[in-house]
Amino acid sequence: QSRPSRAMAEEFASKPVFDSIAKLLKEDAEVAKKASAVFQFVITKGPAGATATWVVDTNTCEVREEKAAKADCTLTLSDADFVAMAAGKLAAQRAFMMGKLKISGNMGVAQKFSLVTAKLATKSTAASKL
Repeated sequence: QSRPSRAMAEEFASKPVFDSIAKLLKEDAEVAKKASAVFQFVITKGPAGATATWVVDTNTCEVREEKAAKADCTLTLSDADFVAMAAGKLAAQRAFMMGKLKISGNMGVAQKFSLVTAKLATKSTAASKL
């Protein structure tokens, strides 16, 4: 797997979504507490076919562009599919059934991430109505 440079990671369509997740976790302790896990995202098909890895740690409310020392679950999907999922345009269950989302580790924990994406989709819908 190719590890993108920091500059290339900035070019992933997923980057602003991870920034929004970081902001959400800092602003909404309840969402972080309900999710309560370390999620690792392997985002494929980025700029020039690059792959990048982000860690969303809802226990510490941190989002980092790095590989997790120990993740409760790892979700692998394309840059475009992650953006669609976060926007509420692609359901995680549908993505999984279509083979667009691969999950390793604790499947029950992986489902908790929908709490975060649901809140993100609600916030972005509210913002777009302003």
